[in-house]
Amino acid sequence: MRTLEADRTVLHALCLMLILSSSALSPPAQADTATISSAGIMSAALDLSCQAYQVIGLCLWMTCTPVGCEFDYSVRAEHYIPEVVVSAYPFIGNTSWPEANHLASPTSFAEEGGASDEGGAIDREQALKFKHADVIGSPGVIDYWALAAASSDVLPFCTPQTWPMTPYFVSTFDPAWRNPVVETPLALANVLQRVGRGAATFAGLYPRIGFTHQSHDYKSALVAAIRAMDIVSQDYQPHVYLPLDSYGTPAQGQWPPSGTGSALYQQLTPSIQSCRVLPDIDDTLYPLDPYAGRLNQVRGNAWQVWRPYRCCEPAGAVLILTL
Repeated sequence: MRTLEADRTVLHALCLMLILSSSALSPPAQADTATISSAGIMSAALDLSCQAYQVIGLCLWMTCTPVGCEFDYSVRAEHYIPEVVVSAYPFIGNTSWPEANHLASPTSFAEEGGASDEGGAIDREQALKFKHADVIGSPGVIDYWALAAASSDVLPFCTPQTWPMTPYFVSTFDPAWRNPVVETPLALANVLQRVGRGAATFAGLYPRIGFTHQSHDYKSALVAAIRAMDIVSQDYQPHVYLPLDSYGTPAQGQWPPSGTGSALYQQLTPSIQSCRVLPDIDDTLYPLDPYAGRLNQVRGNAWQVWRPYRCCEPAGAVLILTL
């Protein structure tokens, strides 16, 4: 890692230039049309409360030569990395992250989205909604590649698995996103898995498609986002996608995440919020809609997804023990 010092300096400088050259937040938005810029995403990726860096132990290393073996140790740490931005939206080419719009285009089986409002009144909306979903490598991961290159024995930073602006899932290129038949066996085997909080169920996790029987626009967007993240966090799923670990290189002293069980979602639109496990509110306990302030029906919603990594810097030839 230390041989990448020059690359680290260049990457870090580029990162700072991009952040300083644009406003950290998107311009003030009209109702339901809020957007986020790449610079805003990078700024949000510097949130230390989301990173949650902590020392969790030590790694013991061994190096043996013909004259004997030597032992050394390095600090073991855990922290979150903003791997991807997941967006859920109704119309192709009109997401809340405009700089990523070019990554999705109409196809022969996906030409448009599915807003299902009847007259625009919430209590008159149809129950069935459709959302496109994209999972794109976060531009904010640039700084974490730089931190990994500068990692040390006493202050380790883990190596990300994802790359900025890389499309891991674009629903317009996945026929199964519109066809529940493909996932019927999985849906039957996972019928109890749901997206919800407490007594509130937004929808089932399966089948992982863009359609949801859910009248609330934010809830249907969140269901689509969580379904898309569930797909990309696993290998060999019946979808057209790139797993998040596609570019990961297994190495001693690196424990990257698996699945989305401990993932944190950082809302980017309609406004930037802190990281949290979603859904975060059991709205059956509220007389009024607690999610009303998160609606962004025209442009859709976007979240930066953070997952936990554990690592220690190599301090010998073989890792023999973690404490």
